[in-house]
Amino acid sequence: MPYLDTPEGLPDDKVAWGSDVAAQMLRLCGFKYAALNPGASYRGLHDSLVNHLGNRDPGMLLCLHEDHVVGIAHGYAKATDTPMAAIVHSNVGLMHAHMGIFNAYCDRVPMMIVGATGPVDSHQRRPWIDWIHTSTDQAAMVRDIIKFDNMPTSAEAIVDAFAKANITTRTEPTGPVYVILDAGLQEQSLEKVPALPDMSRFRPPAPPRAQKADIDEAVEMIKAAKRPLLLFGRGSRSQTQWDARVQLAETMGACVMSDLKNGAMFPTDHPAHVIAPFNQPGKELLDLIAEADLVIAFEWVDLNGSVSPPKGSSFSGKVINVSLHHHLHNGAHMVYQGTAPTDLFISASPASVVEDLNAALGKGKKEPWRAAIRKPYQPGDGSRIRMQDVAKVLRETVADPDKISLAALARQWPCDQWPWRDPGAYMGKDGGGGIGSGPSISIGVALANADMGRPTVAVLGDGDFVMGNHALWTAVRHKIPLLVLINNNQSYFNDELHQEGVAKRRNRPVGNRWIGLAMDKPYVDIAKLAEAQGATGIGPIKTLADLPDAIRKGVDVMMNGGVCVIDIHVPPGTERNTNSTGERNT
Repeated sequence: MPYLDTPEGLPDDKVAWGSDVAAQMLRLCGFKYAALNPGASYRGLHDSLVNHLGNRDPGMLLCLHEDHVVGIAHGYAKATDTPMAAIVHSNVGLMHAHMGIFNAYCDRVPMMIVGATGPVDSHQRRPWIDWIHTSTDQAAMVRDIIKFDNMPTSAEAIVDAFAKANITTRTEPTGPVYVILDAGLQEQSLEKVPALPDMSRFRPPAPPRAQKADIDEAVEMIKAAKRPLLLFGRGSRSQTQWDARVQLAETMGACVMSDLKNGAMFPTDHPAHVIAPFNQPGKELLDLIAEADLVIAFEWVDLNGSVSPPKGSSFSGKVINVSLHHHLHNGAHMVYQGTAPTDLFISASPASVVEDLNAALGKGKKEPWRAAIRKPYQPGDGSRIRMQDVAKVLRETVADPDKISLAALARQWPCDQWPWRDPGAYMGKDGGGGIGSGPSISIGVALANADMGRPTVAVLGDGDFVMGNHALWTAVRHKIPLLVLINNNQSYFNDELHQEGVAKRRNRPVGNRWIGLAMDKPYVDIAKLAEAQGATGIGPIKTLADLPDAIRKGVDVMMNGGVCVIDIHVPPGTERNTNSTGERNT
């Protein structure tokens, strides 16, 4: 179990202040943890969490930056399907947290963000600081990337605000919500304590189900198909839903694809899983999709990019799109992706549609219509470390590889060498491409896994890690076990590929692609960055001969409850796979 500080003396059980009501609502909503970076705007709530609730349910996880606050809550939600509380200070803390909230919104994870402002009553404000930390419409800064916001103006309204926010964040499609507490209201002595609700009467609704006519039409399309392809995108960590997806694929004789942007949705070594999970579809994947005569997409992040990409595709089959994604679309950000041509759009929970299709089709077991493409481990020449080598050594080192939960994966990770066999095997990407979020999201995953007794490994790029490395302090402080492997190419290498592509198209020197991107002179000492946060730092590991011992030490630290970072130099090879160099339609 993670470590939580224990206050001195017994908690003051009496609900006597406005902030006590907010603390009680966080507990009643079922929040076990609250990540936070402190600030005077919510000093009343802080006191209530410590001296009124005793720092339990929720227990505080202290972070060094608001982006980490939101990232930890994000990772926790990815691993549990449930929201966590993230507390940020006034308008400035919200600005720090903004990118993390964007990631969470794009990733469609639930989250209870609690903020503060004011005092709203200007006569209560301290000179200067309270004025600059008060905003008239603070939520406007994030309103386009949250589902709901509210700033209650009474103790009774605090109850209603949290009840509504809790329902909203947990209702599919899930997403972050934001409750702002007036500093003056927090510190107001209560003349009358509002009635606290029976939360069984404030539950989120069941996910929407498909109309029978839609299921009937889908069944007819399935029966007519010779080469059905299932695209499993966003989904839950439920083993029951995992098994239902496998049943559907086997009954249909379908092939399956899954996306690295999402967590594990289907066993990747199952014969139906036709190719390793991917981030963006290249030619090989688009050619595979083109072979299908029916595509059924279940909350697929970018359906248009898979069946009708900008440069064209030879796919000519039917498309069924099962999604609730459109309910969160707005015009502020292009998260909605391109509009895919669709023969049947089912606006319903993907899990419920899988369940309904299984009920209609019965249970059978057909062979998939196409053989899977597998890329097993290929020994290298030993001159450099490859991600294939890292995966092989790690798999040989841990006692039970199938019990490892991969919180994040850097580029070039060989998914065929490390099959995902249950819903907790892999947690997906950050949602919004916000670099620096990898460490904090991984800690959130590790926090959830610590409660479940499951080891967590994160494989991060060096650029992602150096931007967010001080999130590790929270994992060390609160004894959250985690092993972090750094794929260190000593560069913002993805951008090197972009610059190479631009230079080639303009007939300019490709050799200059590293300028403004190489992370050297001085070398960033990743192991020392980890040690500065109290973690064990190992490396740099530059040779294949040194890799097994380093990983053995790292696994031992993790299994004994510690946090370890291993800096592994992985020079980019000729086998690098990226779509970054793709030309835009300009």
